[in-house]
Amino acid sequence: MKVGVVGVGSMGQHHARVYSEIQGVELVGVADRDYNKAKEIAGLYNCKAFSDYRELLPLIDAVSIAVPTELHGKIAIEFLKAGKDVLI
Repeated sequence: MKVGVVGVGSMGQHHARVYSEIQGVELVGVADRDYNKAKEIAGLYNCKAFSDYRELLPLIDAVSIAVPTELHGKIAIEFLKAGKDVLI
């Protein structure tokens, strides 16, 4: 399963780490408004970094959304409409 993480604060970093340790799961990329932070975390887990979470849409099967609460719905709906599994 190919997964991505949107938001690389402490919770997003936790999700990225866990995904990187699960057999059969490929952490494809992480996305964050702070592209430098996304690059830093992507470097730890040998995946791609994005500043726009929409770039993950064609690349993944599932996504963890670890952004501020008020953004959960907007982002989740975009992934759900694209047929992706979503963990908030």
